[in-house]
Amino acid sequence: MKRFKFTSASPGLTLIELVTSITVIGIMVVGLSLGMRSILYHYQHDSVLLEVRQYGQAVMREIMHEISLSRFIERDFTNGYARLRLYQYDRFGNESTKIISGHALDGIQIDGRNPVDGTLDFPRKGRFRDNGQRIVRLETFKADQRIEERPELQRYAEATWNLELLFLVETEVNDRGPIDTKIRVRRSVFMPNKYISLFEVTSQMDRS
Repeated sequence: MKRFKFTSASPGLTLIELVTSITVIGIMVVGLSLGMRSILYHYQHDSVLLEVRQYGQAVMREIMHEISLSRFIERDFTNGYARLRLYQYDRFGNESTKIISGHALDGIQIDGRNPVDGTLDFPRKGRFRDNGQRIVRLETFKADQRIEERPELQRYAEATWNLELLFLVETEVNDRGPIDTKIRVRRSVFMPNKYISLFEVTSQMDRS
């Protein structure tokens, strides 16, 4: 049987090669950790943005539903946000009112409660928002009657409202400093009850 002998000339890792290997491995580990940190950050940020976007779309649907059932709207402003007083009527002609308002840290409120019978919470708290990681607030709630210059569409314009919600997500956990991301939701809503009432008024004026 042939015997192997190791001498000083035998192949192996020299000190320089060993240091080089450790350096390369260290660089790879740092790069991998930075990559994983970036992936984790984007995952957390996208998760929060998705919740805010879903809230904005859901609350907009609720606002549009309530406006579509209304015959008259009174608008004023509180703390920079639009406040709508909706006048609704049942089939017996009984009047009821609802107030839609905006608040920076509570989002949209209907008669002082969360939308959808109080079940739709503003996504200010939750995963990746604790300990000041991310701050979510409502920046804008606008409601404007449509403007139409053509006389033949004036009645339609008076029964149409343009709505806008703007949310701000401020992130504090990024290495480059705070980053603000804005989410905007815009819709137009038509009020058939008001359109009919305007048509009836116009018909009476034409007959007189």
